[in-house]
Formats: sequence, structure tokens, C-alpha cells
Amino acid sequence: MPKVLLVDDEPNVRWTMAEFLTRAGYEVVIASDFDSGVAQLEAAGTLDVAVFDIILPRKSGVELLKEAHRRDPDLPVIMITADPDLSRVPEIVREGAYDFMAKPVVKNALINAVSRAFEKKRLINEKRRLEEEIRRHAEHLEVLVTERTRELAEAHNFLNTVLESSTEYAIIAIDTGDRFTLFNRGAELMFGYVAEQALGKEVREIVADPKFGPEDKPLLKCGEEAEATGRHEVEIQLARADGSRFVASAAMTPLRKADGPLLGYLGIIKDLTVEREKEEELRLMQARLAHNEKIAALGRVAAQVAHEVKNPLAGLKLYSLHLKNKVAGQLGPAEMELVEKILLSIDHLSDTVEKVLDFARPVKLVRQPVDLNGVVNEAVHMLEPQMNANRIEKQLDLAGPDAGGMLDETSIRSAVVNLMVNAIQAMPEGGRLRVTTARSRRQLTLTISDTGCGMTEEQAKNVFEPFYTTKNKGLGLGMPYAKKVIEEHGGTIQLNSRPGQGTQTEITLPVEE
Repeated sequence: MPKVLLVDDEPNVRWTMAEFLTRAGYEVVIASDFDSGVAQLEAAGTLDVAVFDIILPRKSGVELLKEAHRRDPDLPVIMITADPDLSRVPEIVREGAYDFMAKPVVKNALINAVSRAFEKKRLINEKRRLEEEIRRHAEHLEVLVTERTRELAEAHNFLNTVLESSTEYAIIAIDTGDRFTLFNRGAELMFGYVAEQALGKEVREIVADPKFGPEDKPLLKCGEEAEATGRHEVEIQLARADGSRFVASAAMTPLRKADGPLLGYLGIIKDLTVEREKEEELRLMQARLAHNEKIAALGRVAAQVAHEVKNPLAGLKLYSLHLKNKVAGQLGPAEMELVEKILLSIDHLSDTVEKVLDFARPVKLVRQPVDLNGVVNEAVHMLEPQMNANRIEKQLDLAGPDAGGMLDETSIRSAVVNLMVNAIQAMPEGGRLRVTTARSRRQLTLTISDTGCGMTEEQAKNVFEPFYTTKNKGLGLGMPYAKKVIEEHGGTIQLNSRPGQGTQTEITLPVEE
């Protein structure tokens, strides 16, 4: 029976959730605070899932999460709270929380979350078991290969029988003439040749590294290193039958008869393509998390500063209005014009403060069916006076009638308007604004192009940074806000620009039925 540790300081909530899980077939261990939670971690033995309230007496649930992962890094932990503090979300994510739920916890949602977490723990345990089996199998295989090096023919027969089941690794054997004598099923899948095509052929004809010339033999060189050390591993670039290239990890071991001459080399090759792609995905996720943390911190600072300025501005406006009423009829037109300028300046500062506060506030999406074409048409209609004043020609290439998705209409409209305003301002001497929409089965695409002045590489790199602007007016919040809205929708925004060649901004949004 799966075992769940439940830690919550509210007895009724704790009892209710425990009853839900017990009836669903889980063994529930409960605790009310950090100390009792730690005690249960020690006493409960192996746990499958943990559910922690973030707010606990004395020490928080986040500290308990850290302690739980110190003891068992693979334990899936679900964090719950009645008063979510968004500023703590990055910390919770960094500490490896599996899921996050808001109170009151719904029965089905709790059971589903715990079921998913238990399945993850089960898969991790199964993965470890399989990895241990593979490790033991590899060790056993090395022993067998060493024993069978007395006869190369025996080694071939053994490898062809035992190693054909390996499809993740290419297992090969080459002789001292750099010709294949073993080419398993994994090698066939990796390189795109069947064994009959490879056996007897020189390595450079089948898997040659394109960086080397025809006389170079990188795999054989790896084998020569293995002859000196007993085993040699290196990363190398190889080619497939279709001409595509990939990076692989090659481990070579010399093959000898007992106390006899060198017969060749045994190689185990692993394709690192997927591994590198995962590393790149992780790097992008870490970069995005760091960027979001930076934006959140900057937003909090900006909001605090704006809040401190807003109240004095309100007082200044009140005093100025009072002064205007007091001196009305007593001062000349020039002096009254100065009073009006004071009021206008205060209003301008108030608008600036509001823009900063709007940017700092979290984007709360209210998704509903929205026609992206309609949003574009509304934005173009709103900005038409500016386009006419700047002698800008508009070109709309909108998708057919089906360009809808589940979007927050208000925030998407604001983002589109901000992007169009930037495009218009980049064409003070006139030009063409082109807007296209498209819809596939999985996503909506919106492209906004202009024929304006374009951007330098540095400007394009920093355009989504808050408060970065090259204009005389403006706070530099329009583009960051647009990016924030698009990413909150689960979409992407990409910008392509060169000085003097205009700018193209492409937005993709997921289609949610």
C-alpha cells in the first residue's frame, strides 16, 4: 500500500485530507508541524509521496521540503497553502517541489495529484532498478569479454548472441585493419546500415567523422589509446548513412588472445543527440527562471517606489487645485498658464506611476474563446489616426474565419497594441505595417512586420528588458509587458531586426480547446 506523509497544522483539514487518501487506498502518516514532520520522516521508513502545508508553526513547509529532499531527493512533495505567496514560488521550484495546490483542497484534485506523484516515484524506483540491472549486466559482460578474448571467433559468437538485444548502444568490434567484425542491432539503428553492409568495411566508409580526412582513423586512434590504458573513452563526431552528423561517446577496449597479439578493439558507442537536446532545454528553462526572478524582483522594487511616489503626487495635485481656485481672477493669463502646466505635469507623473504599477502587478488571465483576427482589427482601428499621421500603409493578411483560441482578450489586446505602437514609432517618415495571422492544429501565430529603422544587435537583445528604451519619451515597459503576457499564455515571442531593414516580431500562442 503506498505510504503518504501529510503535514498540516489545521486539524480539520488534516483529518479531511487523510480520510480522502485513506479511502483512495493510501496509508497516511500525519503530522502537525515541522518537528513532528521530521520525526515522521525518520519513523515512517520508505515514503512514496509527501503533502506539506507551506505555512507551519515555527518552521515553514518549505524548510520541511528541504529536509525531506535531504533525506530522499526523489520523494515527490506536493505543497499546499490557503494564502499563496507568489514570491516564494521560485524558491519552492528550486527545492524540487513536485506540485502546488491551493486550499481548500478538492478531493479529486488531491487524489489525482497524489496518484501522479506516486506514479513518478514508482517510475524513479523502476528506473533505478533497471539501471542497477544494466550496471550489473555491463560488469558481467566485461568479465565475459575478458574471458573470451582467447579466441576472437568465440568473442564474435558471444557478442552476436548476447549484445543484439542492446538497441540504445552501438556495440562494434574492429580489427587492426580498421574493418568491422561486429555490428550489432544498436549500431544498425544508430548509423542506418544493416550489418551485412558494414561487416568487412573500413570504419571511415561507414561512421567516419567528417572533421577528419580519409587517412585519419579516429575510432582506431581511440583503440590505440585503449591498448595503452586498458580502456579509453572520448567524444567524437560521427556520420549516419543519410549524411547527418551527430556527437557520440565512444568507449574502446582492446581484444587479445590470452598472452597473444592484439586482435582488434571492442567499442560501445552512445548517441548524445537527445542528451544534448535535454541539456539545452534545461539551460533554456534555467535562463527563463532566472529572467522571471529578475523581472519579479524588479517589479517589486518598482511597485514600492511607485507606491511611495503616488501618495505625495495625490497631495500635490490637491494642493495645486486648491491654489488654482484661490488665485483665480487674481493672476494674469501667463501665471495661470503656469498653474495649468503644474497640474498637467502632476497628471503625467501619475500616469507614469500607474504604468509602473500595472507592469509590477501579476497578470491574471481570464481565458475565454477569443478571435485573434478581431483583436488585430480592433488594434488597427485604434491606431489608425497615428498611422495616417505618419503616412503608414497597413497590410492585413489574416487567417480564415477560424483564428480563435482560449485567450485573455484584454491582456492580448494590450500586448498587440504595444507591439504595433513600437512598429509605428519606428517609421516616422512613413512605411508599411504588415500583420499576418495563422492557425494550425496546435497553435496560433501572429506576425507584425515594419519597414522602419530596425534595431542594432544590442537593442534587439535588450528590447524585452524593463525600462530599456532608446526613445526620448516612454518608460521602456511596453515590450517587456507584451513578452510577459505572451509567456503567461504559454506562448513565445521572437524578434528579428537589422538596422535599416525593419523589424519582424513573431508570436505563437497555444490553442487550448
